[in-house]
Amino acid sequence: MKRYGCGSCGEAFNEREQLLDHADKVHQKKTIYMCITCDESFDKESAFSMHVARDHKLF
Repeated sequence: MKRYGCGSCGEAFNEREQLLDHADKVHQKKTIYMCITCDESFDKESAFSMHVARDHKLF
C-alpha cells in the first residue's frame, strides 16, 4: 500500500521524497535546468546532461 498521497491530484507514492518530487514537477512546475537549444527544462542535472549529450551531441 502506498502511504503518501498527493493532496492535489490523489496520486500515491511509497516514499515521501517521491511525493515531494511529484509536487515540485507536476503541480509547482519547478525546473532548474533549461536547455537553451530547444527550451526543454529539467529538474535534475543528470537528466539535463543526458538530454544535451543525446539530443544535441554537445557533451
